[in-house]
This record gives sequence, structure tokens and C-alpha cells, in this order.
Amino acid sequence: MGKRKVTKDSNSCGAKKNLKQIIYYSFIGYIISMIQHCLSIFQRPFMVYGYYDRSKKKYLRDVRISSTVDIVDKKNFIVGDNVWINHYTRIDASGGVIIGEGCQIGSSVGIFSHSSHNAIRLMGANYMKTPKGERVGYIVKSTEIGEYTFIGSGSYIMPGVKIGKGCVIGTNSVVTKDIPDYSIAVGSPAKVIKSTLDVDREYFENPKVRECYFDSSVIDTYQNIKQ
Repeated sequence: MGKRKVTKDSNSCGAKKNLKQIIYYSFIGYIISMIQHCLSIFQRPFMVYGYYDRSKKKYLRDVRISSTVDIVDKKNFIVGDNVWINHYTRIDASGGVIIGEGCQIGSSVGIFSHSSHNAIRLMGANYMKTPKGERVGYIVKSTEIGEYTFIGSGSYIMPGVKIGKGCVIGTNSVVTKDIPDYSIAVGSPAKVIKSTLDVDREYFENPKVRECYFDSSVIDTYQNIKQ
């Protein structure tokens, strides 16, 4: 299932742009997005459309991030297009956070890339007096969420965790270990209970799904394995 990914055009799958979309994808849409970002300082919460990824130096028109989302160290935050991040989510990108294309993140989610839960005991009263790089037990690890993965509201993703593509993480889960591609994981700590491919397979014969599925190369492979 590691075959070539087939990238889908956002205007394919029979979709046609209406007047609102034409305006949104024009320069006027960019201006509207900037105004929303400014208004988000004073009026919350609402979804802000469009995001400038500092690491890529690229404006992503189809990213939607709530005005209440708190991103720490944006320079270490990498996000793909078509991502949705709901209200009151906190992203600690101090150690690096990557969110792949098409992901949806529920409300009140915590995504972390550092932790002091060991270092505060090990360093005692010297914890705050010691530079971060010299704190014994201080954890700094990049956290990654694969493409088109859904993170349920109230979930927490711990530092260093890598969640594969096409996954579903159940509401209020605590993810402490890596999650393979196409997994459904729930609980605290989160455990894999089944595959999203088992859920999706009933739609694999649908022509629109075969055209639009985010990684269509996996459909035939999966069906051949099941036969």
C-alpha cells in the first residue's frame, strides 16, 4: 500500500466553481483572508480561511484555522493545504509539528512536541535556571500527522508521535505511540481497533470515490489483498 500517491485537483470530481468560490480564489479572496486574520484579534471564535505557511513561504488558500487556535513557534509549524483546525486547539510546535494535507483537527485538541514532565523532578529548583538544551529529561521531539487523518475533539497527541495517513483518532483519545497508516485508534492511551480501509471498502466501487479518493492507488491494492 506504499504505491504512488495520485494527487487530485481540488476542482476535479465534478466540482464546479460558483461565484463565491471564484471570488475566494482571486486576489480579493486573499484580501478577505487578511482582514479575517486582523478581526480575529478582537472577535472570537470564527474560522479564518487561508494561512501563510512561514516554513514554505507559501499562502495556502484552502486551509481553515479557527481564530481561537493557539500555535506556539509558528516557524516550526508545517501544514498542508485543505486542512481544517477547529476552535480552542493548541499546537505546540516548539519541537516541530507537521500536519499533512487534508487533515481535520477537532476542537480543544492538544498537539505537543515538547514535555517537561520528567525534567521538573530531575532538575528540581534549578529547572527554570537551566537552559532548555541542558535540562536533564527535557523532551523535544517532532510530531507528525499524516495526510487526510481525522483527529477527534478533546484528543491529545504526545511529543514525538507519528500518526499515519488516512487515520481516525477517536474523541478524547491520548496518543502516546506511533499509529500506522489507515488506522482507527481510540482510548487513553490510544489503541488501534480497526482499519479505515475496512470502513471505506463499501464505497470503493463508487465511480466518484474511485476518482476522488485521496490515494486512489490503494483501492485496487486493498481489493486484491481481500480477494
